Amino acid sequence: MATTKSPKVAIVGGGLTGVASFWALQGSCLDVHLFEASSALGGHMKTLLLENSGNKIQVDMELPTFNPNACPNLTSLLRYLRIRTTAVPFSFGIVDDTSVFKWHLSILKSILFCPRILCKLETYRLLLDVLSLRFLGADVLTKPVVEGADTQDSTESYLLDNGYSDDFRDRYLTPLLSTLWRTNVGRFLSRLPVKALIHSLSDHQLLSMRDTIPRWRRIDPGVKYLIEAMAKDFPLEKLHFQTKVNEITRRSKSQYDLVTSNGKHSHFDHIILTVDGQEILRLLGSTATAEEKNILRCLGVTRNIAVIHSDAHVSQSAPTTYDAAPGYNFIMASPDYQQRGFVPPKSCLRYDVNVLQDIPASRFGDIFITLNSVSPPHPSLVQGVWEFTEPEPSAASLDAQSRLISIQNTRGLNYGFYWTGRGLLEDALTSGLKMAVGLGATVPFHAVFHPQPLDTTKFLHRHSGLRHNLVKTVLQAIRALILVVEIVLILLGRIHTPGRARARVILSKTTRA
Repeated sequence: MATTKSPKVAIVGGGLTGVASFWALQGSCLDVHLFEASSALGGHMKTLLLENSGNKIQVDMELPTFNPNACPNLTSLLRYLRIRTTAVPFSFGIVDDTSVFKWHLSILKSILFCPRILCKLETYRLLLDVLSLRFLGADVLTKPVVEGADTQDSTESYLLDNGYSDDFRDRYLTPLLSTLWRTNVGRFLSRLPVKALIHSLSDHQLLSMRDTIPRWRRIDPGVKYLIEAMAKDFPLEKLHFQTKVNEITRRSKSQYDLVTSNGKHSHFDHIILTVDGQEILRLLGSTATAEEKNILRCLGVTRNIAVIHSDAHVSQSAPTTYDAAPGYNFIMASPDYQQRGFVPPKSCLRYDVNVLQDIPASRFGDIFITLNSVSPPHPSLVQGVWEFTEPEPSAASLDAQSRLISIQNTRGLNYGFYWTGRGLLEDALTSGLKMAVGLGATVPFHAVFHPQPLDTTKFLHRHSGLRHNLVKTVLQAIRALILVVEIVLILLGRIHTPGRARARVILSKTTRA
């Protein structure tokens, strides 16, 4: 009796998305192979061996902290693999040439730990803007879609139309999003759809005032250990390391020819592509259809340069100590580097690895990871430099992502581009699991497939309580009063706008409770 061959599946890319697909497809009826150009799985989720005074330690290049409320699949996977996690506080610092401030998820806690900020008049406007976003921001998601209207308003237009201050944008919103998404959000904030922003804040439970504040957790053995735990039982003969895929061509109606860097040709019935859109287009070449090209070329990415170093220098005059150091520091450039218009000042994100990975500085010295540094660390204190890409949540990218479903698994091809703002680990894992389940895989826990960030259907019929509506009304009244005062002061000639802070009077769009 003739035996039926198992369908062959190739996974191109050994990052978390590819590993998740390969892991979920183990035990299925498919013959699955994974191709990775480097010598290890995990992509940029790797470790680096550091040594200080004879003490050696493996440092994770990817941060091990996450918000369980926003990351249900990651939480379930860690529980299934019995990987220990620990509750950790979430805070981030804002650093410029003259000051340091530490934000907590609780606004009250932020003030209590740094009451001196109340001596500055602009602080009250900043706090009002923070409260306004938390209570009024969700209205963006509950507005019904008007046919024919532009449903992808940018964050730039939303902040300007609603009268939010530059201080709020530069000293709260941009640092917060950069910390949540692990990238410099200021570089694309103007292109970010406001619905995606608010959707992400809602997923992280950062809208409105809640009795319970999200509790973040840390993967104790590190992200690299997560990759190793998933790959523990992978069949080695199905893993092809240091094997770059150079080309993918259509061999027949139901098969593809995959050409690798060693010149080998392999035939597959299905291919899962977990590399970025431009690389996919290069691999497919003329094999790609017009619709595939139209969608894939719009899947934008941001390029990040990360440096691991021991240079504690922040700027020449800013203090560099905290009562309790935050793991994330958002460092803003001096005014000399700032630009006019809706452009946040140049900035970078610095991670205190000692705090985030619980590594004692007394034994291993200071360890930092800086993304897209404005002022590079001293070369003698640099231990490693690497570049990586992440999905860019621009309007064009998110629109293309929402249209991926029209080409997913239609010609034996799957695409792993996925961004929801829940965090890199959750998005990469969810993408891999979703593609595997689509091919018949069974996941040993309840996998949650998150809605697209521009899909606000679940918010349309939400109703706010009396207390929430009362607070919204009070905030709207205060903002209207401030607007009137600003107009009066301008008419009296008592406002002079220095530097880049241009005089701006904007009639706020108020939403009735």
